[in-house]
Amino acid sequence: MSPLIRRFQFPLVGLLLLVAALSPAQWNLDLDRAMDAIGVAPGMVVGEAGAGDGYFTLPMARRVGPEGIVVANDISRKPLRTLEQRSKEQGLSNIQTVVGESADPLFPRRDLQLVVVVHAFHEFDQPVVWLVNLKKYLRPGGALAIIDRDPDRGASSHFWPKDRILRHADEAGYELTRSFEDFPEHLVMVFRLRTSP
Repeated sequence: MSPLIRRFQFPLVGLLLLVAALSPAQWNLDLDRAMDAIGVAPGMVVGEAGAGDGYFTLPMARRVGPEGIVVANDISRKPLRTLEQRSKEQGLSNIQTVVGESADPLFPRRDLQLVVVVHAFHEFDQPVVWLVNLKKYLRPGGALAIIDRDPDRGASSHFWPKDRILRHADEAGYELTRSFEDFPEHLVMVFRLRTSP
């Protein structure tokens, strides 16, 4: 083995393992099934919080089609720039991006039928405050979908267990309306605003 290869062998292996760990393919989530489960349909006005560079945003924009819109939020501008470039390359003109805050998504619309949080809710440092602030962006009857890795079914303990997510949602005034247990290593939950105290 050449000295150059030997010098970079272990850092390269570490980098490849990190990329594999972060790769969407490793998240083992069937995006079409997930969109079916949470009710993403053509023509909808949907918000996504923690959209990053578009792992879920781009398929969702294709699903809602030209009559729908996806408002993609992140607290960092950099991944949203990547998302904007990717949407342009894929010919998608129905994605709007917005930089939010850790306590408020700052969506520019107040008529969202559905807000989706995919692989991001466990990163929120003020989840209850954020959920309370989200209410003003949902139209009456609007829903919140949280999809995240499940530490009780093989995911890292870095992710939040279902009971913690349910507790935050309850404190913020949401009730669970649907929960899907047949997604490998994932929690897929849909919430609506609680109508009674």
